[in-house]
Amino acid sequence: MKFNRAILIAKFAALSSAAGLIKRDDQCSCTVEPLARKDCGYIGINESACVSNGCCWDPSNVDGAPWCFYTASGGKTTECKSSESYSCEVDESSRTDCGYYGINESECVTDEKSRVDCGYIGVTKRQCEAAGCCWAESETDGIPWCFNEVGKDIHIEKEGITVRFQKPYGWSTVNLWAWDDEDNNVYGEVWPGKTISDIGDGWYSYTFPSDVSSVNVLFNDGNNQTKDITNIKSSSCFKLVGDNVMKTDDCGLGPSGCSYTITDLKTSESGMTAVLDLEDRICEKYDIDIPKLDFQAKFETNDRLHIHIQPTDIEDYPHNVDVPEDAYPFEIEDGPNDDLQYSYELVDGETFKININRKDGTPVFESMSFIFERQYLEISKNVDSNSAIYGFGEVFGPYKRNSENTSHALWNADNADPVGQNLYGSHPFYIEIIDGKAYGFYLKNSHGMQFSIQDGLMTIQAIGGNFDMYFFMGPSMEDITKQYFQVIGAPALLPYWSLGWHQCRYGYRNIDEVREVVANYKKNNIPLDTMWIDIDYMENNKDFTYDAKNFPVSEMKKFVNELKSNHQYYINMIDPAIAKDDNYAPFSRGMEKDIFIKDKNGELFLGEVWPVNLNTAFPDWHHPNIVEYWTNEIKLFKDLAMTDGNWIDMNEAASFCNGACNSGSDDPKFKMGEFNPRNPPFAINNFGYEAPLKTKTLDMDVQYYGGLIDYDIHNMYGHMESIVSYEALLNIDPIKRPFLLSRSTFPGTGRYAAHWLGDNHSWWKDMYYSITGMLSFQLFGIPMVGSDTCGFQANADEELCARWMALGAFNPFGRNHNGLEWDNARIRSQEPYIWPKTAEASRRALAIRYKILPYMYTYLVRTHTHSEMILYSFAALWPNDATALGIDKQFLVGKGILITPVIEQGKTSVEGYFPEGIWYDWYDHSNVITGPTYKVLNAPIEHIPVHIRGGQIIPTQGPSLTVYENRNKPFELLVALDSEKKAHGILYLDDGISYNVDGKFNEIEYNVENGTLTAKGSYNYDEPQNLHEISILGVSSKPSTVTVNDADAQFEFSNNELIIKNLDISMNDDFVVSWN
Repeated sequence: MKFNRAILIAKFAALSSAAGLIKRDDQCSCTVEPLARKDCGYIGINESACVSNGCCWDPSNVDGAPWCFYTASGGKTTECKSSESYSCEVDESSRTDCGYYGINESECVTDEKSRVDCGYIGVTKRQCEAAGCCWAESETDGIPWCFNEVGKDIHIEKEGITVRFQKPYGWSTVNLWAWDDEDNNVYGEVWPGKTISDIGDGWYSYTFPSDVSSVNVLFNDGNNQTKDITNIKSSSCFKLVGDNVMKTDDCGLGPSGCSYTITDLKTSESGMTAVLDLEDRICEKYDIDIPKLDFQAKFETNDRLHIHIQPTDIEDYPHNVDVPEDAYPFEIEDGPNDDLQYSYELVDGETFKININRKDGTPVFESMSFIFERQYLEISKNVDSNSAIYGFGEVFGPYKRNSENTSHALWNADNADPVGQNLYGSHPFYIEIIDGKAYGFYLKNSHGMQFSIQDGLMTIQAIGGNFDMYFFMGPSMEDITKQYFQVIGAPALLPYWSLGWHQCRYGYRNIDEVREVVANYKKNNIPLDTMWIDIDYMENNKDFTYDAKNFPVSEMKKFVNELKSNHQYYINMIDPAIAKDDNYAPFSRGMEKDIFIKDKNGELFLGEVWPVNLNTAFPDWHHPNIVEYWTNEIKLFKDLAMTDGNWIDMNEAASFCNGACNSGSDDPKFKMGEFNPRNPPFAINNFGYEAPLKTKTLDMDVQYYGGLIDYDIHNMYGHMESIVSYEALLNIDPIKRPFLLSRSTFPGTGRYAAHWLGDNHSWWKDMYYSITGMLSFQLFGIPMVGSDTCGFQANADEELCARWMALGAFNPFGRNHNGLEWDNARIRSQEPYIWPKTAEASRRALAIRYKILPYMYTYLVRTHTHSEMILYSFAALWPNDATALGIDKQFLVGKGILITPVIEQGKTSVEGYFPEGIWYDWYDHSNVITGPTYKVLNAPIEHIPVHIRGGQIIPTQGPSLTVYENRNKPFELLVALDSEKKAHGILYLDDGISYNVDGKFNEIEYNVENGTLTAKGSYNYDEPQNLHEISILGVSSKPSTVTVNDADAQFEFSNNELIIKNLDISMNDDFVVSWN
């Protein structure tokens, strides 16, 4: 029988500590950190009185630290017994363990001040104990953790950094050239350096002296050389793949102590199971190892591989279980698995690795590390220099991830859109394109994570949970999103009106000011469908209330009725935090139903959000009473003034306190073997500086219903609020489609809510990152997404807002929204009519948006029915075009309309890339570009370049100033022929509002081939508007005749454009149009 010594030490230490017997840390010691001290005296007590009372005395210059305090155990010195008072004569059956498996009679437990150092700075527990030394952590500076037994004098020599390199084919030898951070030569005084040792099997090796703590190297053979490999701080192995240097662990230097052996392997046609055994190895990279793991691989579909790994004794590891079932209240459907597009094999007795290939043997995922500890999980893989990676957010940064230098946390936070840091949502999902083919990876884990790509190595590090992994074989990016959405849920079916333009700001002073904004939109002929109000409407910033003076209920009802009479909509904000006020009914009702989160002691947890001079409680979205409670509160609120949706903000959950507002700031340090949610052993880069997890949120040990704690499920707080809110809206009105807008998101949130990109700034770079954010959320399953157009924080100007309004017109969710204050002054208004050029840019761009609404709505619906996207990146459509893979300042609405915005200050032109195909200028159809090519486009401030992709058919209506007016205009078709004179398009029609469509829709497919346009479809919805006009671009010569359903039709022809006017074709029947 094999034992993991570290596990046994931890278990017995915990038991002994509870019994007060462990001697590793002197529990009667007066050595206590100043801020950890518990006061044992009174103001004015002196040393003599303190000591005579059995307390510790130690003056401190730390503000607030008591000078007279209790011992480290929390007791008094008079309660500590001398060693002579102990008796070792204890009956065997009554003994309490004070050691660990394998402990001997030698004396390891010594007073901290008497320890004799046995190691060096950076020595690990494993290295220490393997050398025969003692290990005990200390919170006192200068005390060695690795020390000698009494009477011994061992000193562990620090190992030098070893580098190994696999000689590439064709190289004659391997030379090493090495230098330090100050460019001093470390090895190989004269180029090309020195030949290093051949250790067999093609590997060459060199070990630097122990005083070298960091080194940069390159390998060469005198003629060929690698790229520079920088900042090597530990022993590493490398090999050349193409031109890229990859880390590897198959050279004898890998983390062998972290390797699991495959045992009890069982295979079937549907997958395999095994037990992964660490055997007697010790990894302990950050936390205690989990010695045995249950492994399962399921061949769920031909394109989806599901690998699940959790502790064998899962009941002993409550923080390594799956995400809660209520986060995904639906069954994941399996499919055919008789033609697997992947291969994955294990061999009993071999070392466990995750190496997944395509059916043809092409590698897609080869794990380099696999570590499973209680509060630390790690998996890594090599990244080819020619691959392109997208996803793993939410993060403000380029769409294509930097394959050499990417690192950020996944931890939902109220973090106002800094570049390269964790933001409001967490989506541990990425797509990698290799040689034109894509695969996807999803880690279903709600714990905090660190994602990095450094020097060709991608690493995912999680602070808990398990490895619940899905691999999607694509091979296209759109194939992968379809496969991914089957697991997390397809996006919600949203109402048609949500595609209209939206307006909001934080800081509308009263309802009359809001009315004026609505009137000014119409006065300036700028479309507006939905008016939003931020927390300004609330009484003292309390949810579900109206300010009696500035937003009285009577006036709110009138305002809502005015909007309804114009077929416009109204939405306001609801934060999750509920004010703690016994005279506030939503709080009282919440207390009655016991639906608020508790602290670690089972008491009401209190934070602070917007309510004035009040703490706040936080709803527990996992509680069985929560849906009833939340439905009731929203319904009572809607009864005051009917809203058309809900805007749920601050739901990371955000708080203005770091943890509980009524508690101290000091959290216990991590100790090996003790679960510590407040201070885990591995620090993710929260807020960009490894901020404590509780920063601007809840304590990590707050309790949810069923024993859950925030440490385990923090990242899904907003996701769960979206689920509960969606159900509440359906309970209130089961007929209409709910509309929710959520700031915090998690995989699957798109099944319930749309998303905006948070508190951005009125800066040019933020406009650029709005594009990359929208493209990423198409992959994350939340396609209805957009930014705060013109920026939320800071002050916009005419040029910036003109450019951003033009871009925002093509956001799936389009809303102008800004904040209250910046630099201690009120932020200037930025409604699009404020500046003349901004107003004109808005009119022009929004006219295009409203004209293509039937086209956009078709894509919106198909995100729900076919798991498609609304916006498409170049990488999604042209994965074999190396240039297209990196384009993220342009995008397509659907697959047919190319947007090339100006996102740089002072520019009146913009260079755009046009992939393979024919591209027609939206404004001048005779202006045609043939790709692939770059083109400089004229773009004065009121203009945004828009192009139609050849081969696409765009259904249009309008434009008008509201969606309702738009839907009451006749249809047109814009047909853009490709180089083969073909085109294709789809139009979906329904009432735009019903939750249960119940088959009442029209879906029409348009095709052009050989001079004939055909429309074929299914028709179960009675569309009152007819098709009025068809424009066909790219017709080579003027036709002699044009027929519609075999009847001659009038037409015009100019500049290769055929226009068929004055039509009256029903949208409820097939038709044929021919020209020759």
